[in-house]
Amino acid sequence: MRKITKYFIDNSFIVNLLSVMMLLIGAISLVHMKRDLISGWSAKRITVSTSLSGAGPAQMEKFVTYPIEQAIKNLPGIDKIRSNSRTASTSITVEVKDEYDDILELEQKIKDAVNNIRSTLPSDLDEINIQQTKMTESWFSNYSLLNFNEEDQNHQRWFYKFKERLKNIQGVARIQDDVREYGIHIRFNLESLARYEIDINTVYSIVQESFRLFPIGNISKGSKDYLVEFETNEVTVEDIGNIILRSTTSKKTLLLRDIATIEKKLPKKTYKEYTNSSPSLSFTIFKDMDTDTISLKENIEKFIEEERANLPQGVEMLLTGDGPAFIERQINALKSNSIFGVILVILTLMSFLGFKTSLMTSFGLPLSYMFTFFILENMGLKIDLISIVGMLLVLGIIVDDAIIISEQYTQNLEKGMKPKEAALEAVLKTWMPITGAVLTTVVAFLPLLMSGDGLSDIMMAIPVVVISALGVSLLESFFILPNHLAHFVKVAPKHHESNFFHKLKDIYMKTLKQVLRFRYLALVSLVSLFGFSIFFAQKNIPMNFNLNISSEKIRVVTVLKHSESLEDSEKQLAPLWKELSEIDKDKFDYINMAIGYVWESGKSKNGPQYGSFTVRFSQLDDNIEANKKYVEDLIKERIKKYTADPKDSIFERIEVGRRYDGHDDDQSNIVNINLSSSAPFDINEVSSKIKKKLSSYDQITSIDLDNSDFIDTWTFKPNKAEILSHGLSIRAVANQVRTFVAKTKVYENNSGPQTLKVYAYSEEGDNQTIETLKNKHIILSNGLKIKTKDLGTWEVIRRQKSIGHENLKRIVRLKVALKKDVADKEKLIHNFENDIKSIESEYSYLTITTKDADEQAQKNKSSMFKNVLFAVGLIVFILAIILRSIVTPFIICSAIPFGLIGIIWAFYFQGLKLDIMAFIGVIAMAGVVVNDSLLLVDTVNSSRGKKKYIDLETLLTDCAKRLRPILLTSITTLGGVFPMAYGIGGDSGFTKPLAMSMGWGLLFATGLTLLILPAYLLIFDDIKKLFSRKKDKQLGDTEIEDENLDQEWPEFEHQTSIPKNKKANTTELFQ
Repeated sequence: MRKITKYFIDNSFIVNLLSVMMLLIGAISLVHMKRDLISGWSAKRITVSTSLSGAGPAQMEKFVTYPIEQAIKNLPGIDKIRSNSRTASTSITVEVKDEYDDILELEQKIKDAVNNIRSTLPSDLDEINIQQTKMTESWFSNYSLLNFNEEDQNHQRWFYKFKERLKNIQGVARIQDDVREYGIHIRFNLESLARYEIDINTVYSIVQESFRLFPIGNISKGSKDYLVEFETNEVTVEDIGNIILRSTTSKKTLLLRDIATIEKKLPKKTYKEYTNSSPSLSFTIFKDMDTDTISLKENIEKFIEEERANLPQGVEMLLTGDGPAFIERQINALKSNSIFGVILVILTLMSFLGFKTSLMTSFGLPLSYMFTFFILENMGLKIDLISIVGMLLVLGIIVDDAIIISEQYTQNLEKGMKPKEAALEAVLKTWMPITGAVLTTVVAFLPLLMSGDGLSDIMMAIPVVVISALGVSLLESFFILPNHLAHFVKVAPKHHESNFFHKLKDIYMKTLKQVLRFRYLALVSLVSLFGFSIFFAQKNIPMNFNLNISSEKIRVVTVLKHSESLEDSEKQLAPLWKELSEIDKDKFDYINMAIGYVWESGKSKNGPQYGSFTVRFSQLDDNIEANKKYVEDLIKERIKKYTADPKDSIFERIEVGRRYDGHDDDQSNIVNINLSSSAPFDINEVSSKIKKKLSSYDQITSIDLDNSDFIDTWTFKPNKAEILSHGLSIRAVANQVRTFVAKTKVYENNSGPQTLKVYAYSEEGDNQTIETLKNKHIILSNGLKIKTKDLGTWEVIRRQKSIGHENLKRIVRLKVALKKDVADKEKLIHNFENDIKSIESEYSYLTITTKDADEQAQKNKSSMFKNVLFAVGLIVFILAIILRSIVTPFIICSAIPFGLIGIIWAFYFQGLKLDIMAFIGVIAMAGVVVNDSLLLVDTVNSSRGKKKYIDLETLLTDCAKRLRPILLTSITTLGGVFPMAYGIGGDSGFTKPLAMSMGWGLLFATGLTLLILPAYLLIFDDIKKLFSRKKDKQLGDTEIEDENLDQEWPEFEHQTSIPKNKKANTTELFQ
């Protein structure tokens, strides 16, 4: 260490060249790095999906879902298999164990297993898609088209061309829109079918055959080539109508238009939207993960501005969701807060170290950051919210090692050493504790980097930034800083401690004396406070482990008691829409009303009774948080009259709350009671018993079997003998009945920008009842007709709309909604389990489990607690290696619970939730707070020398010596995070809890470290003395006199330097 440090001190050219190169390559990397919300990620999840037109949920389960589940259930690496069988489709999700890394191999094994059973699955099953869940694109922005008329061909043509031009912008991955597409609809005339004695299956086959491609080939003759091909029909109403179904030798033909009406029209509208009081339709832009978000925003804004001139008359285009603006707002706020942090750090250094020394010390900031950019770019990471959080997190920590070396360098100059010698000795004396201090912070973040779960994938940039920046800072402090100090700070700056600092030191020493005198009372009090704080936090501080990194909106969800149609719902909602539209428009960006659907609890609920109102806010509004509160409070006040009398209210339910974009399925206050069984059971009976058991809990707002999961099924039970006797097949009957219920897609043309689909049907399904279906006619091959009720029986059966599986068992969920202020959700879940356990024993094959509905949040919670525990364990391990002691690392780590006390009460009094970012702040705090304790213990150990016990006067002197550097390192760290915590440079959004936990934890821990840690050292000495006395008694020796208890408490005199007769020793502690 001596040789390499001396080499860099003596070679300024090498040092300066290295510094310039690090800054240069960092700057180049920074220019080329892309900006985004978060980096791309891939989940440990594989999905299997397919569809089968016309199949019901039970049929999909029996013939598709269950066989696939059986085929893959024993593959290695699978944690859970979940599936959802719905009408005409099924989706199977395979969750992979965290420790299983070869996802691609498992994906291939699933494909092989499915291919092996493909011949046993229905022959007309669509392609089976198997793929790993990856983030290949991300939401970018939303636009609304006001007064857009889907039935106007000019509007349609403009929109198709507009989409094509928009897709051509580099970086645009996909455009999703709500504009209905025209299709060609073939409506059969049953009388004509009977008259011409032609069945529907034959018609389907002929229509599909008409559009089929028949490749022939090509012929080469000499220098010429000739292509031979069969011409196919064009997809137009006229061409489809002219399809020949039958032809005789006398040239008489039966055309499709002879038995059906063919027209081009829009599908039925199932929902309505209004934006700022105008009817609207929306489209969403998704970007690929490799494009710079801010650059893409500029390109799209320029394109949209040019397109406004081409809008059809009366149509307006309104930006209703600005993803880049949210990113810009967050990044700008973080930048502003970081600037304030840098200013505070530099001012703090100047006030303690002087101008030149502080300038040399702060040089590590740009050097560390720039080289970190180089590392990030080469690891494929971006400048996003996560990486910037890491940079802010280390802002005040980076200079800690430089501060310690600068302080030691100054003391060496005061002793009369020459600059180069002073710089060399400063490094040699402090490199071991500095390395230990840096390592404790580095290992604190290793679990977050190496845990391998989904959360670590998203958060990877934070530990990478922290480890990289601290590593570069450590090297800069050992090899670059000493050279700069030796050449630019040749005279020790004069210490002019202010009267304030003198008074502070006096207060500290008086307080410390009292704490040491009553050290056991202090120990008991602090342990009691810690235990009470943990207990209090569990009861009163809510936790949220969802990672919400997106803009926030206010949403009103409405469910009407009765509604016959969209028009009926619109009429009922008109008074509320009018009131919401009258809110001061300066307070928000726009307001939207949607009728006919709502996205809740992870799924879409459709029907005219469902509606929602969404209020969005401009991300460029400096008063965005105040305006959100104003609008939310106003809406809550205005809807009171609609819920005052539930009996007279038109609403079955109306709720107001905040939601994040992409998180409308928030389930943070939902508990799922899962009923799984391999045999049938009465769902309503079991749910009634569960509701009765849980009726006494006042924290519960509702317990529901979601009615949207069940549907009245009109089930036809065919009489096979009767069907066969008429020359029919069950398939033929089913296909004819289907024409009364749904439209069958017989062809899809994708040859142009517009996808044109061809549908066939006999009647609109919306007009049917079970009685009309009983009397519908089936056409026989001879042209005669017979009613469906003569070929079988119709029954109404209540069945699941979708059938869920978990690990191959059917599962039904009861959703228990809790009040928003419930803090101890886990205890409630445990109580629920105990209360309903007896119900399970009443049913042979029934299993009842109670789980948090927000499973991802639970996984994140488990991951964060595991990371915190591993971080503390690694910190203790590193300290044990450095100190060569088992007990002392635990004494040093007592600073961590000190910090937790401060975090708990800071969050409680400020009304904050403990979330993922708060726990990352806890990890950072744990890695940092032990540094001051380590340095204090190292100083005490050095002063003690080879003495068996600590001398009280020396302990007080050492604490006084360490007060200044401990305060300096703590203040610089606090200066780096508190601007972000309190949004001095702009609201820091989702990063605020991180800054809060780190800041308040460090602040509280620093105070208690200075007071309680010395008491712990004396208590440890007391314990050693106690055991020593017992040992001496056993040996018959005289008792050892208690030096500390009998000595007089010394008067403290201010000291600003380490006594010359004391030599540091970092490897000998309390042996």
